[in-house]
Amino acid sequence: MRVFRKASNTSRREAILQSKAQSRIMASGNWLTWPELHALLPASVKGRSDSCPDRLLEGAIFSISYEGVEYFPRYAIESRSLAVAQRGMQRVIAVLATRMSGWSMALWFESSNSYLAGQLPKDLISSDPDAVVKAAQDEIGGSSHG
Repeated sequence: MRVFRKASNTSRREAILQSKAQSRIMASGNWLTWPELHALLPASVKGRSDSCPDRLLEGAIFSISYEGVEYFPRYAIESRSLAVAQRGMQRVIAVLATRMSGWSMALWFESSNSYLAGQLPKDLISSDPDAVVKAAQDEIGGSSHG
C-alpha cells in the first residue's frame, strides 16, 4: 500500500511540474500557430504549401500541442536568414529527436544551458548554430549540462 501511495504522489508531482513547465513555455510568447507561422514565411517558401507544415518545413521545425492547438517555435524562423535558422534547427532537431518529444525540445530550447555559458539555445540558434548543435549532442550524450 505504501508503494502505491508513493508512486501516486510522485506521479502527481510530476504532473504538476509538467503543467508548470508547459505554462512557462507558453507564457514566453515564442510560439505561433500554423497560420501565424505561415504569414511570417518568405513568399518563396510559402508557395510550397499553404496548409501542411510537415511538407513545408520537414525536419526544420518541431511543434508542440497545447490545449488542442499545434504551436511552432518563433525562434526557428526569426533570424538574420531563414536558411541559417532552418539549417541550425534541422541539425539540432535531428540530434534531440532521437530521445526527446516536442515538449522536451521546447523546454530544452527555453532553458539556460551550461554548455552555452548559461545562455538559452533558442537565443543562439541563428547566430551560432554549431554551438547549439554541440550543446544538443552533449545533452543527448548524457552529460549533466543544461
